[in-house]
Amino acid sequence: MISSTNERRLDSRLSYRSFRFIAQPLITVALASVSVMAAEPITKWTPVVMQFDSEESYPWWEFPVEATLRHEGSGAQLQIEAFYDGPKRYTLRFALPLAGKWSYRIKSRDSKLNGNSGVVTVEAPTQQQSRSNPNLRGHVRASENGRYFQYADGKPFFFLGDTNWSINTARCGLGANQDGPFFEYLNDRKSKGFAAILVAYMRGFGDTDEPAGQRNEGGYPFTGGQVEQLNAKYFQSLDTRMQAIWDRGFVVAVHPTWFAKRNCFFDHESAKRISAYLAVRYGAYNGLWSLSGEYQYTMKDCSWTESQLNELGEVVQQHNPYHHPLSIHPSGNPKWAAPHGDLSSRAFHDAVWHDHNWLQTGQKLPMLCNVALRAIENYKLSPTKPVILSEGYYERYTDPEHVYHSRWQAWTAFLNGSAGYGYGAFGVWQFYTPDDAKGETGKKTDGHLFWKEAMAMEGSRQMRPVRELLSSLPWWQLTPSRNLIVVNGKRNPPPTPDDITPPHCGKIADAAMVVYIPRGNADNELRIDNLPSQDFAAHWFDPRTAARTMISDSKQLANGVIPPRPESADEDWVLLLLNTNSDENRR
Repeated sequence: MISSTNERRLDSRLSYRSFRFIAQPLITVALASVSVMAAEPITKWTPVVMQFDSEESYPWWEFPVEATLRHEGSGAQLQIEAFYDGPKRYTLRFALPLAGKWSYRIKSRDSKLNGNSGVVTVEAPTQQQSRSNPNLRGHVRASENGRYFQYADGKPFFFLGDTNWSINTARCGLGANQDGPFFEYLNDRKSKGFAAILVAYMRGFGDTDEPAGQRNEGGYPFTGGQVEQLNAKYFQSLDTRMQAIWDRGFVVAVHPTWFAKRNCFFDHESAKRISAYLAVRYGAYNGLWSLSGEYQYTMKDCSWTESQLNELGEVVQQHNPYHHPLSIHPSGNPKWAAPHGDLSSRAFHDAVWHDHNWLQTGQKLPMLCNVALRAIENYKLSPTKPVILSEGYYERYTDPEHVYHSRWQAWTAFLNGSAGYGYGAFGVWQFYTPDDAKGETGKKTDGHLFWKEAMAMEGSRQMRPVRELLSSLPWWQLTPSRNLIVVNGKRNPPPTPDDITPPHCGKIADAAMVVYIPRGNADNELRIDNLPSQDFAAHWFDPRTAARTMISDSKQLANGVIPPRPESADEDWVLLLLNTNSDENRR
């Protein structure tokens, strides 16, 4: 039995005298201590599932089954816990990072399971497979210099994300034949060049009026709204979503839920339990992790302390054998008491469990300037850690300039030090569905639309030009350099709540320079200070269409003066300068 396109299921239903595979030929069966070998090799980094039936019953938050997997060539080891998947049913999900033979041995306090062993063979993906599904390059991690994310094979990961906090709900449904709204959404975002999806494993609880969460095809997360009674069918429907996301090459940026905002369904102890459970259940998939949505509300509404949040982070890391990057998602509101204002880094940057930063910049137009200001503040921190803009100003039809503001944020984020940008739209992130059968329509906000209409908003399409231009360069070497821009003879000012016209600039050593010029600069003289004397090929890049125009007369650039923009000069434009003598640009 293969549960979805690529996940391999080794279904080991242990009875008194047998251990059998379903859909995998049984090679050996030893009656004393059960030993099996998978006949077909599995592909490196592909999620694989084994299932066990236990003799005893255990609470869902305990992990009575653990496998030690050992690579025969290198001696590398992984210790993977199995998770509760229904009464007396435990599932082990793992993704093996090296080609070759791996042996495994089960350790359990359940006498029926303890001591079972076997061998699996892993093969490397082909280049075509890795191009088709970048997740076969391995789990993303922070780069050695702490400025960006990269796959396990070293290839930089360009984090361009879309936001769907409600992806695991009945209204974002699977459909009967992979034809539901969930798949329609994934296919649309794939076609527009997104590489990541920002999600919550569970919707409802703190951030909406459903205190026991919102349902999916399997029902609600907890039977009868009792946190002691986990509903495995709910998480099995989430399994299908996670596998489909992985199959399409997306990385998830995920937190369990909003642990507070309107109510406190989870106390601190149950939050630790569900966080550990989700880390174990979904650790084989590729992702960046966050402890909670808008964590400050746990302190305001549920009286959690900073110490308790640190403890939660340490618990998650104890169940993180793949070392997924871990952070915490802040509120964008600056009203919180120090150090928990509008940047989670002010409280947690030096925490032992924390290894990258998430930003929220605010849902009001005067807060757009925070896209640059908060990215710059985090970029300057020591030790260096990647930062992503995980929640910016959502696109909404009530804003007459919603398309412009969407692309402004993306360009501004990347050129000011962000390692990733999460686009979002009102109507999509809550997957607003007014005719939901049980009234779980999704959170109503000013400017929300039916999800299908919101998904078609133009701002999402204009994310692709950002990725196309930056991916044509060694973008991971970009250094924020807006201080090199001179506006009307004066140093380039930072954006403010009243003025987002100042340009932004990123520099790649002596190889390239990218200058984003927002609207409102048609009558300004713009100059690049201390422009190197190398020969540059200069292009105008249209951030709406990705069209490039060679600047044939670039003599002015010898003095650093930026030439006039093309037609529609008061629109936003991107200036691309490529050093023609750079080894990087000769390739």
